[in-house]
Amino acid sequence: MAASIDLNIARTNLSEALGDNMKVYLHNLKSWFRQKISKEEFDSDARKLLKADSVHLHNEFLLAIISKCQSLGSSLVPRDLPSVTSPTVPSKPLKKGKFKKKLQGLKGSFQHRFVPVNPTSGVEPVVYKGVEESSTVFCSRELVLPNASMVHGRMIVCAWEAGLKDVEEKAVKLVMNAIEHQLKKIISQVLSRRNGYKLREKRFQYAMGCTVPSPYLRHSILIQDSALESEATTITDSGNHIPNIKLPYDFAESHAAQQISMASSCAINRGPVTLYDLLEALQLNRNVIASHTVYATAMERIIHKLWHTSNEELEQEVTHRQEVQVKQQLATQHASIR
Repeated sequence: MAASIDLNIARTNLSEALGDNMKVYLHNLKSWFRQKISKEEFDSDARKLLKADSVHLHNEFLLAIISKCQSLGSSLVPRDLPSVTSPTVPSKPLKKGKFKKKLQGLKGSFQHRFVPVNPTSGVEPVVYKGVEESSTVFCSRELVLPNASMVHGRMIVCAWEAGLKDVEEKAVKLVMNAIEHQLKKIISQVLSRRNGYKLREKRFQYAMGCTVPSPYLRHSILIQDSALESEATTITDSGNHIPNIKLPYDFAESHAAQQISMASSCAINRGPVTLYDLLEALQLNRNVIASHTVYATAMERIIHKLWHTSNEELEQEVTHRQEVQVKQQLATQHASIR
């Protein structure tokens, strides 16, 4: 059913039924995406805004937006190629005797020499998951990066608030790449505060966790690391460019041992990265997050997470999980009875 419903048509029908309450509905939808309200609260608020005879528009809209987001990550199945006709077996038995072989002409068309074969004939059939079987997944609970469906859903809601109708797949992929790049920058800053590292051409950080040379040792200043500069060629005394020869294995091993011997201290196991490390890294490097709004929100969440929950809050969390499990079991039983 969800596949046959167009998202724009479903949104138009819902907007006509809601009228001025469409902004409130989109605000509740965004709050549900941000995990500020539950799915039950979102459905309850939607029923309050809609009339009894137009509640089905809310369900159709949710099915349309879920199917739209899921279709982005689904792979396209190639069309079946025309089947190859098998050679016919003669019904009458062949008579014994001498037969003259007919020599086929060497010249033939491309259609006679090429036999089309379906490349997916040996692939196992893909089982697609229906919309009804999908469960609500939040990145903060699963501790994973948002997939294409999550990002597409959030971007669609933001586009509607800005007066746009739809979001292209290229924009979704661009946002996902930006999220990965931003997380890599933050993780690099956190690790650089905890351990030593090297700089290639005074810009690129690498070799996280290496030992730091002691500045009080005389020979530590004389050590020259050839990996600090990524030069493809070397200039000779005569002014010619020759390929840069890599160091032999024995020389590189002795050089690494010398660097370790000149270290200020041995490597210390600092344990896993904590929120205190993240808070310190963001406070010292504010330019990692360019947007002030995103930076302030991230700092507020970090400080909020540093507060340890009480025993009463832990008991409430356990009770909430038990209630969710009971609701899921009852829903499964009702579905099996039907």
